[in-house]
Amino acid sequence: MTPDIYNAEYAPNLPGSSLPWLADLRSDAAARFAATGLPNRKVEEWRYTDLRDIKDRLYLEQIGDGGKIPPALLPNSLRLVFSNGNLVTGEQELPPGVRLLGMAQAMIAAPEILADHLGRSDAVREMPLPSLNQAMSRDGYVLILEAGITLERPVEILFLNQSGASYPRNLVLAGAGSTATIVEHYLGADNVPGKSPSDSYVLNAVTEIHAEAGATIRRYKIQREAAAASHIATVATQLADNARFENFDLNLGGKLARSEVHVALQGAEAAAILNGIYLLRDKQHCDNVIHMDHVAGATNSQQDYRGLLDDHSHGVFQGKISVRPDAQGIEGHQLNKTLLLSDKAEIDSKPELEILADDVKCSHGATAGELDETGLFYLRSRGIPEWEARRLLMAAFLAQTLEKISDGDVRAVMDGMVAEWMGS
Repeated sequence: MTPDIYNAEYAPNLPGSSLPWLADLRSDAAARFAATGLPNRKVEEWRYTDLRDIKDRLYLEQIGDGGKIPPALLPNSLRLVFSNGNLVTGEQELPPGVRLLGMAQAMIAAPEILADHLGRSDAVREMPLPSLNQAMSRDGYVLILEAGITLERPVEILFLNQSGASYPRNLVLAGAGSTATIVEHYLGADNVPGKSPSDSYVLNAVTEIHAEAGATIRRYKIQREAAAASHIATVATQLADNARFENFDLNLGGKLARSEVHVALQGAEAAAILNGIYLLRDKQHCDNVIHMDHVAGATNSQQDYRGLLDDHSHGVFQGKISVRPDAQGIEGHQLNKTLLLSDKAEIDSKPELEILADDVKCSHGATAGELDETGLFYLRSRGIPEWEARRLLMAAFLAQTLEKISDGDVRAVMDGMVAEWMGS
């Protein structure tokens, strides 16, 4: 799609099109995407993931709704529900100092705040798919926390999808010393009881997080898209002094999934803990990409991603830790482990360190293998059936990562989903 077609046919019909700064932001993003197009496998960061199948589905209109809204995952959560890209529920009582609303609503209620923060993350501004998201996005969620606010109730965002192409744009602004827990739940109508199967829709989401000094944001993503869907999600986080970011990705669904997390540790004593689990079967493909950028000194980062791959599935882990010249006294560690449950399954793991400072402690590691035959034999010799022995070994393998989820209610939800996957 050329910029002229975009500006004539698409841009005028998007929410907030009357805001000059937003129109310029979208137009510039559309021009950047038009100049590059979809990345192909000749691009190093995309060498393991082929996007040709989604090329003709990027501009399909979403038709109908995403189906019956399932109950909330967490008790007493503050909840927004988007069905096929449109906000359908979200009215609720909010504590003082907290704003939670749809992006389209924020374009009317708080355009000045969006103007100062939307699209300002350097890490993803020039990337093709975030640019396409910026150009095409109609809605998403906005969470604003004033300084010193601790949001006791978790925020649960449900994106329910069934057709077309969707571009959620999300923004989290955490004031100094604030704290919040966010669960982004991406759900295909296939997984909603009583709903007919979804088509091969495309979702391309971007979440920008700005954490001021001393803020703590815990973000958990649960990806359960429809079997034929393509899911691409990008997170860009900027951390000031003493800010803390905990992120956990659970990837279960979709035919093709790519989860990117970019973190800029810009202030001293900032910390980022990124963990994830990917469970794949049939011909599923999941690509996990992480870029941890230690901009300031005395910062800390931890990564632990683990996967179970069955049938003809394909997993990818690309993790990079960058340490800038002035970022002395940092600590960064990265680990990726995968169990191959089938001799047809495949994992590509590419850990990377780029260190330009002297006083650092950095490590990375990657392993791939099969279930422990010795452990399997031991359990079976104790009278445990093979299927149960296999399940116990898989559960033990994943437990070390699941235990790092600091929110007990979220951990219980993810434990249940993992157990259901292994049981099936």
